[in-house]
Amino acid sequence: MIPAQTKTIKIIISLTALLFLQASFGQTLKDCSTCKTQLIKKEQVKNLNVDNIRLLTNEIFARNGYMFENSRFQEYFENKSWYKSVGDNKKVVLNDIEKKNLAFFKDVTKTLEDQKKELTSQLKNFKELVFQDKISELQNAYNFSYEKGNSEEKKLLKEVFRKINLNDINYYKSKGMFKTIEDNGFVQIEYMVYIENDEVTITYNYMAHSKIIEDFDEYTDYLSENEFSYNWQFKFTRNKLNYIRLAVAG
Repeated sequence: MIPAQTKTIKIIISLTALLFLQASFGQTLKDCSTCKTQLIKKEQVKNLNVDNIRLLTNEIFARNGYMFENSRFQEYFENKSWYKSVGDNKKVVLNDIEKKNLAFFKDVTKTLEDQKKELTSQLKNFKELVFQDKISELQNAYNFSYEKGNSEEKKLLKEVFRKINLNDINYYKSKGMFKTIEDNGFVQIEYMVYIENDEVTITYNYMAHSKIIEDFDEYTDYLSENEFSYNWQFKFTRNKLNYIRLAVAG
């Protein structure tokens, strides 16, 4: 083979390897099989949530034979073909790359938790402005305005905020929620704040007849035709809450 051809092949191989590495680092991290030998990049975790990061953090220890007091984690890793307990957690030793990845995961977790706190803080501020009828401040801070000609919207939004507890929003993976349903013997009304990724929805749902009503009969005046819902939709991006639209159904 002539030298020029050999050089060309080497260049192609090098470029292929480089593209492969770039693609690998650009992909979302699905497990920690490389956490012992490669430093994790921000691009690999940008779409992950706190629960994902916690599992990856524990996987670093699991791949070194760590035994977990948390039975759910222990059972999860015992089902992995690569897991083998060393029997004594004192024998677990992490290398420098693993330690750096753990520190990185810790920083990512703090950032994500801080984002949740900031979202809650902005929702609370939004709530206060709603109760104070600060129309211009709502517009300036959150791009929010009431729908023209809708006399019910302001009243219903205030009612939702009286019912939901913004201090008790809990998360599972990329979703967070606080919901309460009140049944007054005539109607069930659902009040909710729902979060999924960067989308936030505040809901008033006049949803169904009371559970004590057995049927649409002569004993009740309830009509399913009167059921409706208001959904105030927001986006939370770059640590900023912005109003998008009001969706009304029913």
